[in-house]
Amino acid sequence: EGANPADFLYVYVDDEKNKLKGCPMSGEVVKEETKQAYDKVGETAHLQGNLRRAKAIMTYLGYTEEQIGIAGKDAFNYQGVGNPFRNAKIQPGERVLDVGSGLGVDSFIAAHHAGSDGKVIGIDISKREVRHAQVRAATRELDVRFAEADMEDIPLPDGCIDVIISNGAFCLAPNKEKAFAELFRVLKPGGRIAVYTTTIRTEKLEQGVNWPICMKMFEPKDNFAPICERVGFVDVIIDDSDDKMTYELPDEQCEELNPDRFSIHVGGAEFEYLDDYDMDELCARVCVVARKPEAKTVNLKDKEKS
Repeated sequence: EGANPADFLYVYVDDEKNKLKGCPMSGEVVKEETKQAYDKVGETAHLQGNLRRAKAIMTYLGYTEEQIGIAGKDAFNYQGVGNPFRNAKIQPGERVLDVGSGLGVDSFIAAHHAGSDGKVIGIDISKREVRHAQVRAATRELDVRFAEADMEDIPLPDGCIDVIISNGAFCLAPNKEKAFAELFRVLKPGGRIAVYTTTIRTEKLEQGVNWPICMKMFEPKDNFAPICERVGFVDVIIDDSDDKMTYELPDEQCEELNPDRFSIHVGGAEFEYLDDYDMDELCARVCVVARKPEAKTVNLKDKEKS
């Protein structure tokens, strides 16, 4: 039996009571539905998950053995679509912001790279996921702070962050340009971003199909560079070197998942038709890499001459 990384990216809940409704939706409704769904994930995140399966997926997505080791038993709470650390290149002493930090796995890895002189802050729209991540940080004795927040309105001052990572959260951002503008605002001059997200390869999805809400929120891949440039970023790269959506799990990793853990995934009769689509042709995982320009300096002597 195979598995699809998209199972960990698509957002709708496989039960009628909690399922995210179809578009069109206002941005606020999308946020509220997303928050409610992930709050349910946070409620059962303390329960044991399939650690071998999680490690296999993280390995496929490019995490190193060291990074997976840092995640430790929290790895079964991994939520993401790629490995932003390959592009973020976090250095000791840096201040890191994890946007859409979920249950904290990437934040814990970031804390290792930033070291004792660095600082990691995670923000997420889900109160219960934030609560779980903060408890885990305390248990791990890590100086990582998590806060409930909207990526379109980040509660941080201007110019305070060295590097921003994000792993999957932008898939569901209703106003992606506003969100990227917020990343730009909180970055220090010269700061950088590594935002992993899922995109669609075409301008729009096929009409008349009941796509899951998350897919309706996916941005066309070619739109990301112009969005970043409009808000001020430079050296924009859309890294699509590892963009495949499908992955066959080894047989030994396909053991049953804990049924008591609430999960958000593709499944159920309503979306069986998605099996007829080649997700590698329809969608792509990419890492949006960009930099905030350095602050301009003024030579006072030259200014006096002018």
